[in-house]
Amino acid sequence: MKRSTPTCLIAALAALALTGCGQQSGTTSTSGPAVSASTPVIPAPPPASAPAPASTAPLPGDHAVTRHYKIKIDLPKLPASEKPLADAMRTTADNAKREFVQALPDPKTLPEFANRQFDLTLDFKVAAQTPAFVSVRESGISDTGGAHPIPVQAAFVFDRKAGKLIALDDLFVQPDAARKALANFAHDALLKKFMANAPKPGDGSPEAIREWKANTVQMLNDGTKPTTVNYSVFVVRAGATPDAASPGLTLVFPPYQVAPYVYGTQTVDVPASVFAQFLKPAYQGDFTSQ
Repeated sequence: MKRSTPTCLIAALAALALTGCGQQSGTTSTSGPAVSASTPVIPAPPPASAPAPASTAPLPGDHAVTRHYKIKIDLPKLPASEKPLADAMRTTADNAKREFVQALPDPKTLPEFANRQFDLTLDFKVAAQTPAFVSVRESGISDTGGAHPIPVQAAFVFDRKAGKLIALDDLFVQPDAARKALANFAHDALLKKFMANAPKPGDGSPEAIREWKANTVQMLNDGTKPTTVNYSVFVVRAGATPDAASPGLTLVFPPYQVAPYVYGTQTVDVPASVFAQFLKPAYQGDFTSQ
């Protein structure tokens, strides 16, 4: 059956892509939710030794429900050897709760929100484990009254041998060159995916289809530039067995970064062969190009 997409929908998606380009610049780093009603900002996970911001107000629990809000935060149980990872997640969760509560609209000054219950949901899950790394994905939403909930997509990667959290650049002797290689791979993979689902002739006017493609490519080009920010959310993939080296990385692109909000989070699995030549000597045995 021929697929039919109204011209107005194609034009709307094109406009969404262009809007997303402007919003993507607000997406910054690897962990912790955004609570802005308009621009998703995902701050980097703080060092394990960094104290949480001081506050005299008591924090709600991880599972708290009141008339005005509900909070649901789930954290994995980790062994004592991974305490820095657990501490970073705890700090991120506490900061998210603090920012969420502070961002709630005051029903006294905004009575239209008096009977609305807002939502903070965060789920931290161990996404992959290898002998050298533990990777945790954080996902969820923060809803404080915007047009739609702000999506949360973040990641923590723990170096078991060093006993600390690492950023992507920490893996490489030449981080700029490594990011360029990752960017080229991610851009090509996502472009192929997006164009496979592009509007076809007859789905809309030629002008609307051209606009959709131009805006999609522009947003993808911006979101995959080889900057530290664009490649701050990643996971070290697990091998075929618990004791196997990693076959590569999964790059995570939150909503707004490479595509409009309606397309959700995008991920790209990158084989180790793409970046192996840039690895630090200490990490070369932790990945396999096979």
